[in-house]
Amino acid sequence: MSGTTGPGTITTTEVGTHTVATTTLLDTRLVMAYATSINDENEAYFDDTRAGGLNVHPGIVFSLQWKSRFRLGQPTNMRAAPFAVHAHTDLRILRPFQSGEAVTTQGRLVARKQIPPGVYSVERYTLSDTHGGVIAILDYNGITRGATLDGDDVRVEDDVPEPDFTPNIGGQPEWTHEVHIPLHAGQQYTECARIYNPIHTERSVALAAGLPDIILHGSATKAIALSSVVDHCFDGDARCITRLGGQLRAMVFMNSDIQVVCHQVNDSDGERIVRFSVLNESGQSAIDGGFVVGSA
Repeated sequence: MSGTTGPGTITTTEVGTHTVATTTLLDTRLVMAYATSINDENEAYFDDTRAGGLNVHPGIVFSLQWKSRFRLGQPTNMRAAPFAVHAHTDLRILRPFQSGEAVTTQGRLVARKQIPPGVYSVERYTLSDTHGGVIAILDYNGITRGATLDGDDVRVEDDVPEPDFTPNIGGQPEWTHEVHIPLHAGQQYTECARIYNPIHTERSVALAAGLPDIILHGSATKAIALSSVVDHCFDGDARCITRLGGQLRAMVFMNSDIQVVCHQVNDSDGERIVRFSVLNESGQSAIDGGFVVGSA
């Protein structure tokens, strides 16, 4: 890597390599803990006496991805790590997650390209059951700010097109939902979702990384927004959800209020597409171009 400051150079040789597969039991404790991590009070995630058992919040994929992000024999680039940010998510769910099942998660780095802010990477995680059946596929995309790619752009798997919809140009929102982010939200999400990065919990670390304060995990913001959409548009039934996407933009701080804004709901052939965004307390887009797809 060149230079002595900043993230330096990012290699293309890792593109095509896989992460170490991990298997996680979605037991009652974990299912309830994840819902708790985002303060989702839907009883479907907590009443284990209900018919059919507990529902599993789809955001649990972020916990499974985090656990499965390492590559054997390829240590984390500690110089670049502080400059890496979660930029975009595209989650496709083939069938609902089930409480009590074991899920094996493995990722593959499928693309790297140079963009003006730095190096953009696409990691594709496949989540499978014990029979090898695919439950979900997660594209977890990030930017290493200020980094330089060591060669030409590389891609070994294609992107998946976003769902078609008729834009609601200039129309009023369908609904808005205000959510309070408490002072302890970073710690709560960290411990209950099992996703630890100290910029979300320790102010000294966040300031040293150049942030104005600790910030909420991007995956927490996205999961909170999904909870609002599930409750407003899918009768609180997360088992209907088949896709979640959107770009992470502005930061969300602790002890603040965010707005989940539903811009449009389209129904067609038994499928519902919801377009949403999330605004932080300053009115900036924390999530832009958000969409949720599910059975109507």
